[in-house]
Amino acid sequence: MFDATNGKQRLLLTGLAWLLGATAAFGQANSQYLLEVPDFSGRWRPATCVPDGQTCPFVVADLQLTRVGRNLIEAFEEPIGPKYDCFQATVPSLFVDPYAWAIHQLKDRLIFEYEKDDIVRTVWLDGWGHPEPGPYDAWWQGHSVGRFDGDELVVVTDRFMYDPAGMEDLGGIPSSTLKRVTARYSIDADRLHVDVLTEDPLILDEPIRFTAEFARQQEALILPYGCERDQARQVIQYADPSRKISVQGVGQPEPTRGGRPIGERR
Repeated sequence: MFDATNGKQRLLLTGLAWLLGATAAFGQANSQYLLEVPDFSGRWRPATCVPDGQTCPFVVADLQLTRVGRNLIEAFEEPIGPKYDCFQATVPSLFVDPYAWAIHQLKDRLIFEYEKDDIVRTVWLDGWGHPEPGPYDAWWQGHSVGRFDGDELVVVTDRFMYDPAGMEDLGGIPSSTLKRVTARYSIDADRLHVDVLTEDPLILDEPIRFTAEFARQQEALILPYGCERDQARQVIQYADPSRKISVQGVGQPEPTRGGRPIGERR
């Protein structure tokens, strides 16, 4: 005589055994995946920047700008700067800010945590089924998708909002919603190299390229940055009008040439 209760128990046990086996197999596969990909986790501080280590990420006079880009730069006034309302810095200028940052590496994403502006960026690793942005989706820090290419981590960030200082916030080099930043990360001993390509067809006739290098540090990040909106805008009264950028790049004081020395905080 068939015992329905025993039949259900056997079916339940069979299903449980399959689930445990599948979980173990997934765990082994995940552990193998983590062993196979390079480890970028750690805390990093700025070391140097190429092309010349002084005026990164670029020199304004060397930029190949569109008509729209030139007009927006000429129209920029210091009070327009989003940083005076505690809006965070964005890439590409974030790569050369003189603040330490950390990479937290998980199996399906990487978290970039910065001293600067209390920024936290998420890099979604390709192949894990993360949802794609919708047609109306945009973010101040953009949307970042990463993949491993051998020993390199390649991160593509797009879907930015318009930012009047989105290329360089020390003087007002804008970026549009078409900005796309491709960064290739590689590690050599205790050095992290980041090759950066920035494209924005509304602002730039030619992409911007530079390389930033970071050294591993043991010290914890200094957090929080602690911007206060009621105080941030007060500093505009001390702004130097001579810092206004000219697209000709002629006859301007050194701080306005785009980029900044690696050790300069702001």
